[in-house]
Amino acid sequence: MSQTAVEQVLGRMITDERFRSFAAESLEAACLHEGYRLFPTELRLLSNLELQCIIELAGHLDPGLCRAGTTPDRGHGLALDKVKAIKD
Repeated sequence: MSQTAVEQVLGRMITDERFRSFAAESLEAACLHEGYRLFPTELRLLSNLELQCIIELAGHLDPGLCRAGTTPDRGHGLALDKVKAIKD
């Protein structure tokens, strides 16, 4: 397992609303697009995370910690009725 890649993906999911939205549609596609090389096991484990928990955590971040050009998702970026576990 590539711990560095896992940590980078988790960080992007928390601090980058655009990446998080892309990952909600397809984590594998988002990772490939951004150049993250994850093993199938890592993708599966990350896909099992509850997106709602990540959105809630992101909503508590100071905007200074977020990726430039994005804002912390205060529950507005992804409609809560569409939130589900990040799965393909």
